[in-house]
Amino acid sequence: MTKTEQRQLQALYVTWQNSLTKQYFPVGRLVSGLAPDKPEYEFCYLNGADAAEKAGFEPLLSFSSLNRIYRSDELFPLFQNRLMSPGRVEYREYLSNLGLDPATVDPMTVLVRSGGVRATDSLEIFEVPRVSDVGLPFQTHFLAHGLRYLHSTSLMRIGALQPNDRLRIMHDFQNAHDAGALALSTEDRIIVGYMPRYLLGDAFKLLTSCITVECFVSRVNPVPAPLQQRLLCRLEACWTPGFRPFCDREYEPICPEAVDLSAWCGGDSDV
Repeated sequence: MTKTEQRQLQALYVTWQNSLTKQYFPVGRLVSGLAPDKPEYEFCYLNGADAAEKAGFEPLLSFSSLNRIYRSDELFPLFQNRLMSPGRVEYREYLSNLGLDPATVDPMTVLVRSGGVRATDSLEIFEVPRVSDVGLPFQTHFLAHGLRYLHSTSLMRIGALQPNDRLRIMHDFQNAHDAGALALSTEDRIIVGYMPRYLLGDAFKLLTSCITVECFVSRVNPVPAPLQQRLLCRLEACWTPGFRPFCDREYEPICPEAVDLSAWCGGDSDV
């Protein structure tokens, strides 16, 4: 595809986790598919980075100023380094584990599905939700968290799950690490993981405002897939009037010249 062709606009958020408090802060946003007369990629910091700085966050490599916008025709190294090289033998299996088609996949989708996690830092990446034309309006994929803390019985149960199996969403208010944790369990009430913390705020809003909020197994990746990629899930819910996922002030760009995605907050899928 040439730069003169209009690509689909995609966006993802970058969050930083304080290693001591385990609190997540939205700190940045990456957008791709800009207009043909603009560079392909744009990165900017979010208002949440100000609060993160007070908790110990430092500006990311190659993005030294919180007040600047960064644009490039090539994917920034910070993100490129979080992608597996297509030349590796296990590349196709890696994409399959994420439920992606090697023939049509793009870097942004891989970053979103994988979470862009590296063992050497405290960053995680997730997609900016948009209204879905198929099924329930709100849909997002995520990799189940917390599997390393589960009993072997739970891990065995994960191995028996099938695509589209329904998972119960349970408020684990007695969780010693996070009283707001949302556990995912099977119909026979075996916990098989937890919803990522970045989803919790909007998940609670959906649970209190929607008649139907459902979580399904999207894919199970057996050993030798890494534990953090073992269970890929799909969250589906309504999109009530006035619901604005990830649109609080902390998710707004610091620099006003960043591409405007405010229409996405209102559920406009035509931006």
